[in-house]
Parts: sequence; C-alpha cells; structure tokens
Amino acid sequence: MRPSQLGPYRITDEIARGGMGAVYQAWDPRLERVVAIKLLLKGAMATPTQRERFQREVKALAKLLHPNIVAVHAAGEQDGLPYVVMDLVEGLSLEARLEEGPLPQREAAGLVLDLADALQFAHERGVVHRDVKPSNVLLPPDGRCQLTDFGLAKDLGEDSQDVSKSGMFLGTPRYWAPEQARGRLAEIGPRSDVYGLGATLYAAICGRPPIDGGSLIEIIVNTEDEFLTW
Repeated sequence: MRPSQLGPYRITDEIARGGMGAVYQAWDPRLERVVAIKLLLKGAMATPTQRERFQREVKALAKLLHPNIVAVHAAGEQDGLPYVVMDLVEGLSLEARLEEGPLPQREAAGLVLDLADALQFAHERGVVHRDVKPSNVLLPPDGRCQLTDFGLAKDLGEDSQDVSKSGMFLGTPRYWAPEQARGRLAEIGPRSDVYGLGATLYAAICGRPPIDGGSLIEIIVNTEDEFLTW
C-alpha cells in the first residue's frame, strides 16, 4: 500500500518498485518542489544486510555532489521505514531508450564521457559504484545524464567490513567485470566500474550488452572467455 506521507513530504505517485524498495514522487512543502523518495519497504523486517546497503547508498550519495550523479537532499525514517529524498529525474533510463535501437555514436560517446567524469569524481572520494549499467543511467530531457542506484556502492575509506561475502556475485550479469563474475570481492574496485562503463558504451552503440548467455553459468563462462581474449 502506498504511503500518503513520509515526514513532511506528501506522496503523489509511485515511480518504480522492486524486491526491497519503492521510489515515489513527492511534494516538498518547505522548498515547494517535486522530489523523488526511495523507501526501504521491509523496514523493521529488513535484514541487517538490506538496511546496511540502504544506508550505504544514502552515505555514498551524500558525498557525491556532481551534475551527473542523482543528488540526495535528506534522509529519514518513519514507522520503521528508512527513506532517502533525492532529485526527481524525469525521462527514460538508457536501458529503456535502447529498446528503440542504438544511440548515434557521437551521442553515445558524449554520454559515456559524462559518466566517466562522474565515476572519476566518485572514485576520488573513495566510492565505487559496482553496478554500472544502462538501467542505472537516467536520460532527462535536458540531455544531462544521471548515474543512479548506489545500493551496491562501496566506500573504500570505511573501516567497517563489507556486508557482502567473498564468493557472492555483485553487479549485474552481462555488465559485470571478470572479478565480479568470479565473486572475488577483494578485487572489485574502480577498475570494475571502468569495465561497466565500457560495457555500457558497447550497449549504447550496439543496442545489446557485450556478454550474452541463456543462463547465469553461461554468462559467467562467456565473461571469462572474453577476458582471456584481451
């Protein structure tokens, strides 16, 4: 059931929903503007790992004030449900845009150049995204792409242990780097984001991901094979 109010924010519509959370459009009465609110739906029933990943996303975004990264403005909790308030970015994701066909090469290059600048900004502040892919790139009408969904992000400056365990697959099949496909968490770092950026460029130009496969095992094998050809 959609909440009607989260803190001072009045919920007006649901934008998206996943297994862990939902994103709503809301009205901020204090600044008189429309915002997006990401809510951890399970709230008190969420596992420690789920809550930690949600808080990790909030902390990562709070450090990353960049024109090509979705900005976070506030965070809170209501009735045991943590939420984060972000810019509302209207428009399609790159993944949805590619359903219409590949981008012109010059447009794809410009988009990836902006994303590369955003990732460098994040890496310089110790944040690794770990899930760079077309569905996490938003394309607003003003043409300024936005990198979003830092739910798997890792802050390299934190002393706390990663909530993920070695052998766990992080990222998205077809766009993950070989070290992600192998489940080698200790090896995942800025270069993994660079691989994801390259895979996103490939998809933008060709209209499909660089790695194919009908099953997870086949995708892992194909990722390894592609890596060995370099």
